[in-house]
Amino acid sequence: MAWTPDLSVGNSVLDQHHQKLFLLLDEIIKVEENAAGFDAMANIISELNSYISYHFTEEEGMMAKANFPFLDLHRHSHQTIAQRVLEIAGLLTPDNYRRIAAELHTFMTGWLVHHIEIEDFEYRPYICTP
Repeated sequence: MAWTPDLSVGNSVLDQHHQKLFLLLDEIIKVEENAAGFDAMANIISELNSYISYHFTEEEGMMAKANFPFLDLHRHSHQTIAQRVLEIAGLLTPDNYRRIAAELHTFMTGWLVHHIEIEDFEYRPYICTP
C-alpha cells in the first residue's frame, strides 16, 4: 500500500505527512512478514505515535488558520485514532509483536485511506496550495 497522487489533499506539506504515514505502514508490515523483532516493532510504534501527534497538530493548526468549519469534528476523529493506536501499542510484548504488527497495520491501513479520502478531502478547498 502506498500514497498515490489521487490521495493528495492539495497541500504539499500535508501530502508529505501522509506519505510518511504510508512509509511507517510499510515498516510495520516488514516486521510482521520478516519477524524483524520486538525492538524494531517497539521503535516503529514509538515513531508512529510521535508522528501521528505531530501530523495531527500541524493539520489542525492549518485548518484553524483557514477557518475550516468542521475542525472540531476532525479533531475528535484525530483523538479517537490516536487513542486506538495507543491502545494497540499498549498490548505489545516480546511474545506478540508479530500479531500486534498485523493488528496495527490492518487498523492503520483501513483508517488512513478512509480518513484522507473522506475527512481530509473536506478541507481541500480551505488549505489548498498552488
